[in-house]
Amino acid sequence: MRQNLFGSRRDKDAVILEVSGIACTYDSTDVLSGVTVRLSPGDFVALAGPNGSGKSTLIRALSGVLRPRLGTALLDGRDLYTLPARQSARAIAVLPQETALEFEFTCEEIVFMGRAPHLGRFETETERDRAVVQESMERTATWDLRKRPIVELSGGERQRVLLARAFAQEPRVLLLDEPTAHLDLSFQVQILRLVRALRDEKRTAVLASLHDLNLAAAYADRIVLLSRGRIEAAGTPQEVLSERVLRPVFGPEVAVRTHPDTGGPLVLVTT
Repeated sequence: MRQNLFGSRRDKDAVILEVSGIACTYDSTDVLSGVTVRLSPGDFVALAGPNGSGKSTLIRALSGVLRPRLGTALLDGRDLYTLPARQSARAIAVLPQETALEFEFTCEEIVFMGRAPHLGRFETETERDRAVVQESMERTATWDLRKRPIVELSGGERQRVLLARAFAQEPRVLLLDEPTAHLDLSFQVQILRLVRALRDEKRTAVLASLHDLNLAAAYADRIVLLSRGRIEAAGTPQEVLSERVLRPVFGPEVAVRTHPDTGGPLVLVTT
């Protein structure tokens, strides 16, 4: 299978974010190598793979936190790593796997931080900024939490507030690093439904690293399977989530069945 991540159903001219031959290194060890990514409006692509396969590294590289050792990254045809941070933040929002929240900001204050890339150095929030924040919080069912300190919230509530902050950026590309980690099943579904709804309504391109292959199958249009820092397979859930593809990566215990409700792939571990 071709080792590329291309946006589906999109014209080449509509590409927002294009990355070619990315290689990233930690302590002189390559953890990502030869990865090519293309995201267009409305794409929902899941990154899957074992722990240490490079999923989070790729998200960090595309968010600008980690600069690749090799390769190029273009945002609307311009070098992502030479753009001012404010300019790239107007196009790309990130929901990281871990977010330090040590101060007692209210939830509304946290979401207003998502408007920062759209404000000048001495500008204050406008009526439109306030409307965007309220819409983002209502979309994520956090408006009723707006006056509460975020440190008092449960994990699922906190993740929805952080997602509202990302929505408030009005991004064209949304990068999610394990957005459902440490959440129970109901909150996992809530988060991914919210992301897919944003994709459907705003044509936002979504790239999400997901540990759960069945969640990836349920919500993503395409899946990129990483193994040891390289793309092992890329395609639709039906193309990638097969025993032939998964067993060399996850082991012979992997079994794939047909989901009784959706007809899509259902990944199991045999005992």
